[in-house]
Amino acid sequence: MTHRLIPVLLTLTLTACASSPATRFFTLDSVAPAAPAGAADTGAPVKVDAVHIPPALDRDSMVRGESGNQLEISSQDRWAGDLGETIRRVLTQNLQSRLPAGEVIAPESPAPAGARGLVVDILTFQPQAGGEVVLDADWTLLEGTQSNPVLSRSVHLTAPAAPSAQGEAAAMSSLLGQLADSMASEIDGAASGAPH
Repeated sequence: MTHRLIPVLLTLTLTACASSPATRFFTLDSVAPAAPAGAADTGAPVKVDAVHIPPALDRDSMVRGESGNQLEISSQDRWAGDLGETIRRVLTQNLQSRLPAGEVIAPESPAPAGARGLVVDILTFQPQAGGEVVLDADWTLLEGTQSNPVLSRSVHLTAPAAPSAQGEAAAMSSLLGQLADSMASEIDGAASGAPH
């Protein structure tokens, strides 16, 4: 009797696996600036040293906010790589297209003496139940051997998202472009002696 059940159970298992939705992988992309990078010197080069993300977002699966303090962790839609490092890479690319050539150092490249560091602390970065993506973040510009903070800012950005994982990833990419716009403007202002 037991031997007869094995093929049936195997068939049911294979059928269940065959009917499971396929896993889809997504990434974030850099966004072109509205205006070309300036030619003026903004001071010492900068490097995105670190991007910190909340533990709830630090996973392979895409996370969406729902009402009532609930989160939806997708079993089907996943990030193609580490989310924190992806954000760091895309933010670096965005800054490279917004600041003068040679003034933004790639993540894996050694920083020259005197380079300034950028640290980004992301508080919220996910699609919400209302159909928009929210980005709340603090970022700090550091300089000197003691990594002294010379500029600190908080941002709250939103973007509408199409009702799909691809649309959500596109909106998140757009927000990283907006973040880079703001950072580049502030870094340029800091170099020109504008008040911090």
